[in-house]
Amino acid sequence: IVMGIANGIYLTMDTSLAVDTLPQDKDRSAQLLGIWGVADFVGSALGPLLGGPMLYIFGYVIYLDDPVVDEDQTYRWTGYAVIFALSGVYYAGSAFLLRFIKNHDV
Repeated sequence: IVMGIANGIYLTMDTSLAVDTLPQDKDRSAQLLGIWGVADFVGSALGPLLGGPMLYIFGYVIYLDDPVVDEDQTYRWTGYAVIFALSGVYYAGSAFLLRFIKNHDV
């Protein structure tokens, strides 16, 4: 539930910021909005492609008769923590770069 709420907030703000940074020229705005859409799609496609292996590398549990490991558990929380931490870094980086787009004549 928390991830759904956070994603809804992010997508709303993402679209609002993208539309807010568009120039007044309608033809140029349409072109830039198309580029933004492709960039958004690439991010959505690369997330699972990079997140899956990272989850495997940082969170996979090896069963060696460890009494602490539950038999139904396949990944440790550390793998998810690494993925969430990196997504926070990517969000902060994109927010930093967005400052320059607003002040630059595209």
